[in-house]
Amino acid sequence: MFDWFKNMIRKGGAKVGMVESLNNITDHPKIAVNSEEYLRIQDNKRIYKNIFEQVKYLNSDGNYVKRDFHSLNVSKIIARKLSKLVFNDGCSISVDNEKADEFLQKVFNSNKFRKNFGEELEAGYAIGGLVLRPYYDEAHDTIKIAYCRADTFYPLESNTNDISEAAIATVTQVVEGKKNIRYTLLEFHEWENGSYFIRNELYRSENDNQVGVKVPLTSLSKYETLQEEVEMKGFTRPIFVYIKLAGKNNFDISSSLSLGIIDNAKRQLLDINEKYDQFMREIEEAGRKIIASEAFFKARYDKETGRPMMRFDSKTSVFQTMKSEEPFINEFAPALRATEFIDSINFILRTIELETGFSSGTFSFDGQSVKTATEIISENSETFSTRSDNVLIVEEALKELVVTIFELADSYGLNDTPEKYGINIDFDDGVFQSQDAKADYYGKLTTMQLTSRKRAIQKIQGVTEDEADKILAEIKEEQAPSLNPTDASMYGGE
Repeated sequence: MFDWFKNMIRKGGAKVGMVESLNNITDHPKIAVNSEEYLRIQDNKRIYKNIFEQVKYLNSDGNYVKRDFHSLNVSKIIARKLSKLVFNDGCSISVDNEKADEFLQKVFNSNKFRKNFGEELEAGYAIGGLVLRPYYDEAHDTIKIAYCRADTFYPLESNTNDISEAAIATVTQVVEGKKNIRYTLLEFHEWENGSYFIRNELYRSENDNQVGVKVPLTSLSKYETLQEEVEMKGFTRPIFVYIKLAGKNNFDISSSLSLGIIDNAKRQLLDINEKYDQFMREIEEAGRKIIASEAFFKARYDKETGRPMMRFDSKTSVFQTMKSEEPFINEFAPALRATEFIDSINFILRTIELETGFSSGTFSFDGQSVKTATEIISENSETFSTRSDNVLIVEEALKELVVTIFELADSYGLNDTPEKYGINIDFDDGVFQSQDAKADYYGKLTTMQLTSRKRAIQKIQGVTEDEADKILAEIKEEQAPSLNPTDASMYGGE
């Protein structure tokens, strides 16, 4: 009863401006992102989730009825392809301190990072970005990694290179009495005079279309121990990592949010679904067609039950009526236009490849003309270029993630290796080029004195600078002449 009274007071206070109330998260004064960006992202989610309305069609009775829409979810296929090209099980993430690396691998393994990150990267590429949010799990005394998608991430401050401040939204649905209540937690990450703060605000709404009225954090049991403001000491960067799709946001040039692969190919992705739906419908209706005069479509009624008795099945469009004074019935078998549909779908696929940065022939509806890995690298293809651009972004993001994990670990006393260590991110390039070819390439560069041996070792073996120095030292030691004491005395040895 008392909680009900408090909620009524808050509603009244919100109406007169005494209590903070939000219709949309973008209405918050700290958030300066255009709300249209999130409408775009929500539309991308709908396409990625393969949600389409039923199709109306005219049946044999001349009535409009509905059927399910046949869709070809190309957006998921492309997002999955790109995420697998950029990050897969062959990618290794390590630091060049043995004890620190042991801790890091333990964190990754407990989070099933390689599996989960690859899947989340797919969705991020599809709709418009992915956020990694490491946090301390008090129950298990370890570091956990949460994933937030673009529709729950709201930049506050950013520059052309990075997002330094943001709000992350978490929605919880609960039942209070007989009502479904929606709670939205806004977690603000902000810098003030070089100090890093996390501030929490909770909003309550009885309407799914509104964020609602600001309430105390204790209003929801899961947030009872959460503080409104916490200063995070010893952090050099935000406790989140935002991964963008390579390329400029050409929908809103001033926006710091990324586009998804869907955005610039949205019209073509809808076209290919519509064409596929027509094709599948034609296959379903490719059987014989029966044309008959109106007399055959008139209902007769059962004398005992009074129910209508139809001569033809009204749920199909196989039977067609034609006005005629004389009764008649005729059938014909329409030709299936398979070749025309497949050609049309493949034409749209070529356009989608162009819009999403893939080489022509990467995808094919008829299972032909798919480029091999050898062709992709030898042709200096668009796919290879797109992968390279995105690998650079993900590599930097993973390095930031490692730094944040160790800073969190230091903050909670989980890590006792304070010295600095190099971070190595080694992507599996075997998809595009063999290690032999890579070794030959850097071997020629060192021979022609176009690069150093240390840099060649880093590139070929995928190690940090410190590890490359150790390898170089080992090579020099092996190459040094092994001298006995007598010979050594000739060179000044004892």
